[in-house]
Amino acid sequence: MSQTAIGYQSIAATLASQGFVILPGVLDAKELVQLREACQPIADQYGVRQVLQSYPSIRQALNWDKLHKLLQAADMVDAQTVRSIFFNKNADHNWLVSWHQDMTICVNQKIELGGYGKWTYKKGVHYTEPPAAILEAMLTCRIALDDAGTENAALKVIAGSHNSGKLDETQIQNISKTSAHNTCVMRAGDILLMKPLLLHASDKARLATQRRVLHLEFSANTLPSPLDWAETSDHPVHTL
Repeated sequence: MSQTAIGYQSIAATLASQGFVILPGVLDAKELVQLREACQPIADQYGVRQVLQSYPSIRQALNWDKLHKLLQAADMVDAQTVRSIFFNKNADHNWLVSWHQDMTICVNQKIELGGYGKWTYKKGVHYTEPPAAILEAMLTCRIALDDAGTENAALKVIAGSHNSGKLDETQIQNISKTSAHNTCVMRAGDILLMKPLLLHASDKARLATQRRVLHLEFSANTLPSPLDWAETSDHPVHTL
């Protein structure tokens, strides 16, 4: 897939077929500066979960009108943020991420519920693997705060792999060895939209400069009661 700009009218179709879209220059210079400044208190950390709730200044620095337009173009006009993470791969925190799908969601509690399993509990939050339909209806938005290329471990993806549903480790290994990889080269201010079940990975950076990313996950689904999204159940939801 070409990484050149596409019209917003093509976003939904491209996500359906390819599983990802790179949108250049979504944030202008002023918006990028504001977002970087809002992230400054956590700049020395390599990963911060529930970042929009923990750091309201980051939520306020985002241009929600622009994000709303992206969600509209992706046929997800009613979606809300259900997970937010700040990543910073750098010289001190330079990790390898093997090929995988994003298979878990964070929820308000652990309950016995058909189709939900592989429960974990990390830093006060419950995580579970939901039915495939929940993941297929989600959308991830990765906002680049720094340039990302092959030297500093830009994300790699396998176009169309999200259409294979949930994959086991053997299937992931086979597909990653036999399929073409796309490197998501991005400039600061670009946005990557991707489906959670898209196979993706990243190498260790050869040039370990900062590679900061604000990772947002969106869903328009309501989980079966009493289960709810952890990042919206106890906090006001930003109306898009």
